[in-house]
Amino acid sequence: MRGLMKTARGPGNLELRDVPDPTPGRGEVLVEIAAAGICGSDVHIKHDTAFYTPPVIMGHEYSGRVIEVGEDVHQIQVGDHVTGPATAYCGQCFHCKTGHMNRCTAPDKRILGVSRANGAFAQYMVVPEYIVHKIPSGLSLREAALAEPTACVVHTLVECTPIRPGDTVLVQGPGTTGLISVQVAKAMGASRVILTGVTSDKWRMDVAEKLGADLTIDVQAEPNAVEIVREYTGGLGPDVVIEASGAGPARRQAFEFVRVAGHIALIGLQGNTIDINLDDIVTKELKVLGTWGTLPSTWVTTLRMMSARQIDVRPLITHTITLNQWQEGFSLMEERKAIKVLFTDLR
Repeated sequence: MRGLMKTARGPGNLELRDVPDPTPGRGEVLVEIAAAGICGSDVHIKHDTAFYTPPVIMGHEYSGRVIEVGEDVHQIQVGDHVTGPATAYCGQCFHCKTGHMNRCTAPDKRILGVSRANGAFAQYMVVPEYIVHKIPSGLSLREAALAEPTACVVHTLVECTPIRPGDTVLVQGPGTTGLISVQVAKAMGASRVILTGVTSDKWRMDVAEKLGADLTIDVQAEPNAVEIVREYTGGLGPDVVIEASGAGPARRQAFEFVRVAGHIALIGLQGNTIDINLDDIVTKELKVLGTWGTLPSTWVTTLRMMSARQIDVRPLITHTITLNQWQEGFSLMEERKAIKVLFTDLR
């Protein structure tokens, strides 16, 4: 088979390579990939601005069909449609044993498409059975390929952030994460959701309105965005701010937007430092949290919400291409001309 491989450290160093077809070992399943999404972290790996261990076939947002199982596989069968998280946690370290498998510290842990485990930008991929989840009936394989980024949002908003019925939630950034956040916030009972972006995001904000955003604001065109939000919320500010862009100016503005005694949740990664006046946390008595990845429980909730159409990822799939077109796919993401690019022919 061929796989899109990060061959060495440094910017670039991506190429399609012929590699032997993998076979599942004990406790593993072999998945024929039906769809695989390009994540922002894949773009960072391409440019050598994220953690990875080369050489490795990239890709961790996937769905597919099980075509072979190894020994001691009991819950998954050949023919099952599956998806799952990227990290194969150890289950033995302190963080795993205290329920934080998303922060597993095992030095030899496998992260699909990133470190010590080939990923989904290939026809076949081997996955440990214990991290695989069956795709509910009625949920297409293409939709299920977005379960991983969706699960990251569900972990943040459902499992970590106290969104209450009637709350006003402000989401910063209309990318995949932000557009899913709009829907999850509504599903959690938020009465109003505001989404902010920049001028080049206009078409994405149009998508956000179709997905349930009650108000969208171009913070570049509206220098008084904070005042607009405050007026919209009766002089208070939103109860919860979800920072999903990873942009420094947005992070600063989150502390201006949020109401006194409100909550800020950080999902986006910036990749460098920024000056923020943390006195705001004290003087406004804020609760600020960051989240990383997902837990096993997250996936149960995520797939239930997706199959019930509380979260609809179909409008986010803007491009479907073949693996041969990988350069075009990465360009679409880098130039912000796509929301989600899926490889749907990986032969």
